[in-house]
Amino acid sequence: MPPPALLSDAQLRAEIARCEACEEKPCREACPARCSAADFILAARVGDLPDVRRAAAEILLQNPLGGVCGFVCPDALCMAACARRGLDAPIRIPAVQAALVERARRAGGGPHGNLPAPIAAPSTGRRVAVVGAGPAGLAAAAMLALRGHTVVVFDEQDVPGGTLHRIPDRRLPRAVLRSDVAWALSLGSIALRPRSRVDDPATLLEEGFHAVVVAAGLTVPLALGVPGEDAAVRGLDLLRDPSHHRFAGHAVVVGGGATAVDCAVTALERGARSVELIALETWAEMPLDATARAEVLSAGVAVTGRTRIRRIRLHGGRIAGLDTERVALPPDRPFHPSSVVGVRGSAAFRPDVDHVIVAIGARCSVAWPDHPLVVPAGDARNGPTYVVSAVASGKNAAEEVDALLAGQPRPIVPRHTHGPGRLPGWRAIPVPLDTRFFGRPIRSPFLLSAGPPTDGYQQMQRAYEAGWSGGVLKTAFDGGSVHIPGACMFRFPGDTWGNCDNVSDHPLDRACEEIARLVEAWPDRLTIGSTGGPITGDDERDRAAWVSNTRKLEDAGAMAIEYSLSCPQGGDGTEGDIVSQNARLTAKIVEWILEAGRPGVPKLFKLTAAVTSIAAIGKAIEEVLGRHPGAAAGVTLANTFPGLTFRWGDKPEWEEGIVVGLSGAGIAPVTNLTLASVAHLGVPVSGNGGAMDHHTAARFLALGAETVQFCSVILKYGLSVVDDLHSGLSHLMADRGIPDVATLVGRALPRPIRAFPDLSAEKRISTCDPDLCLRCGNCVRCPYLAIVLDVDRRPVTDPARCTGCGLCTLQCFAGALSLRERTAVDRAALAGA
Repeated sequence: MPPPALLSDAQLRAEIARCEACEEKPCREACPARCSAADFILAARVGDLPDVRRAAAEILLQNPLGGVCGFVCPDALCMAACARRGLDAPIRIPAVQAALVERARRAGGGPHGNLPAPIAAPSTGRRVAVVGAGPAGLAAAAMLALRGHTVVVFDEQDVPGGTLHRIPDRRLPRAVLRSDVAWALSLGSIALRPRSRVDDPATLLEEGFHAVVVAAGLTVPLALGVPGEDAAVRGLDLLRDPSHHRFAGHAVVVGGGATAVDCAVTALERGARSVELIALETWAEMPLDATARAEVLSAGVAVTGRTRIRRIRLHGGRIAGLDTERVALPPDRPFHPSSVVGVRGSAAFRPDVDHVIVAIGARCSVAWPDHPLVVPAGDARNGPTYVVSAVASGKNAAEEVDALLAGQPRPIVPRHTHGPGRLPGWRAIPVPLDTRFFGRPIRSPFLLSAGPPTDGYQQMQRAYEAGWSGGVLKTAFDGGSVHIPGACMFRFPGDTWGNCDNVSDHPLDRACEEIARLVEAWPDRLTIGSTGGPITGDDERDRAAWVSNTRKLEDAGAMAIEYSLSCPQGGDGTEGDIVSQNARLTAKIVEWILEAGRPGVPKLFKLTAAVTSIAAIGKAIEEVLGRHPGAAAGVTLANTFPGLTFRWGDKPEWEEGIVVGLSGAGIAPVTNLTLASVAHLGVPVSGNGGAMDHHTAARFLALGAETVQFCSVILKYGLSVVDDLHSGLSHLMADRGIPDVATLVGRALPRPIRAFPDLSAEKRISTCDPDLCLRCGNCVRCPYLAIVLDVDRRPVTDPARCTGCGLCTLQCFAGALSLRERTAVDRAALAGA
């Protein structure tokens, strides 16, 4: 059978899109190695190469055999815990994991592709021996080497990998195994000594090693202990080198675990006419995951449970049948091999058996002494477990050894699951993100926008604890209460939101008190107040209110003030219904504030993109700023975008129309154009509206924004998403050779837009990858009638009709369609059409 295929690009995107990045991370809690699918899928969601590399780092730093486990992990761990299991189906987490690691590996770069390259700590001068180069031994070696210890791995086999070499290629591609092992052994100072058997680990302490990890694995097969067993094939030998074995006729595999299943299918591949599993367990009791069970059924392997072998009959040195006996499990007792009893009168002779393969387990060949500096790990300590459990046990053993060598108390860590260990030495932030806001140093250019996540001291405190560099408190006004109807909160398909909830129902005095407390408690963070004022037409009274609100926030110690100019202005609408749609009115308000406010407290004037020309509004503000050269001031662009949605309410005739402010991914293109339109003015800008990931934020910065504000991404992913945003931006910058934020800001200028006439007029043509095509037929919806289906229901493109618009490729959910360059024949067909 061929090795298993990786997820296609379309399949990978579909699985990533289904992940909700659960706050509780049940996938991580179910993984013995504490590999968090929620985190590595979040890292990969944009899909650029730096993001795939970050995702691979999230995997491999918790599980240095993450590529292997992506192929062999059962569905009983992370998939069983996936929250989507209760909705539709669990995310195929192991398959996603395998795809991400392999894509990073194939991406070029160093000897291990684009896999993470953590840097080992300085040498401690301590030498640690690891006995066994299987999953536990490799994980222990990687952890210890990155901690600065010199590690020597002893293994009796020719090549490292241990029990992994017994997993058939149809389940674990050998290229993946070799790559994972090579990457693990490349970390820090690790020397491999193959063909080196260690019978007594304590002797290594006498040879100058400061500690020993025993991870020898289970290499000695268990025997049935019945007459004629010498003629049977040992399952471990079969799986270690299948090419040395040939079968014919009927083969019986004794055992009911995953190894027995591998032996059964391998026997079929090596010529057996038919194969049968004989086990003490029933089919339901066999410790098999869904994949293994499906493999048994699809291969046509027969299963005979509650049966044991009493004798293997021989004739002329060859197997001539089996003596079997039925067994029973006493009532109300869980299954264990020692619990079954023979059923009187059930003995039977099976003359149809030509081969017997024994796969009932194995034991460790190495015993370890009771010595404080000899630490067991993996199957040697815990018995047969999953590969990922062995990895976890190896990491935990390394943690114990590291603590002992440092003279610390022996840590209490589990031997085989949920250890604390994460491989050290990885730079999550390879390029520094620190920057300045009107001269004030801040940790990163990412701020929280005024909205629900910033409505008070407690919210801001949680944000700062999560790692945000600053934020704008939810907009507050002086005087009466504010009506905030929950019915205005809305979510559109995907990551686009609609709300009218960016104004606080707390009075400005409360906001000022909370700002004062925040500034005192978090002086290194950027705490910004937000307010506005009335627009009644009475300039004297209106000015007094705007100025009063400004002075209250300044007196409270606000590090900056943002003014919401997106409120309705009244009037007949000839100059817009919103303040910032009216250039004259906007300039007037900005003048009021700059005349009365303290010039050293930065002022940001929050505008909307819902204007005929944002450049005209920006020009009006620029002129005002020119009259106040000493004032620190700029604009926030582009805020939410007004829209109308419908829902059933009190109106019986039809749904009610509700105005909402569009936010989230759907308005990012609007903000891009808005930023590009004002870039030439030279007004300091804080980007706002639509940033749901670090790449969108990076585009805002490249278009001239000096900071980027987030809101909707918090509503979806929570405050902790800041770590992913920071890491994503830093790795994107590193990938593009951008050394700091200052270099990124304005990088797309001065000509951020390529004019329509300058775009290539070359018409490419669509083509189909038959291996990816699902034959749904949707491509025949081509508006130019350029696609028909062949006899296999796969698309064929008419070069005379295809305009190269690419609509079919955008609609192909399987990713089977793409555009290619035209051949001379294609061009001639188009020219003659």
